[in-house]
Amino acid sequence: MELTKKAELEELHKQMIQEIQDYAIILLDKDGTILSWNKGVEKIKGYKEDEIIGQNFRIFYLPKDREAKLPEELLALASKEGRARHVGQRVRKNGSTFWGSILITALHNTEGEVIGFTKLTRELRENEIE
Repeated sequence: MELTKKAELEELHKQMIQEIQDYAIILLDKDGTILSWNKGVEKIKGYKEDEIIGQNFRIFYLPKDREAKLPEELLALASKEGRARHVGQRVRKNGSTFWGSILITALHNTEGEVIGFTKLTRELRENEIE
């Protein structure tokens, strides 16, 4: 593939993720620090880019879930099995809560080592909560 064509596709891919608003899509490093996000994070969770980049994704969890180390358990499970799913309450910037379905997927380098994660969150409607 030509270099310019590859660059165009990479830019288009980046824009595709960025423009999605019904799902919060976040890129995390190995420790759960937020590296990038899409417009869905602002819509669903209320954070602007400059407020959330560099924060740990634990910020989205209830205090009781942070105390129980749920975010760390989800990263460990994704590291071990490739992905982790969870449904539970999440916290918005304004402190309100919502039910969310999340999927954390491990990202690997060419040697198969985990180098980070993607985290996808979808806000659940009342009829979708089990």
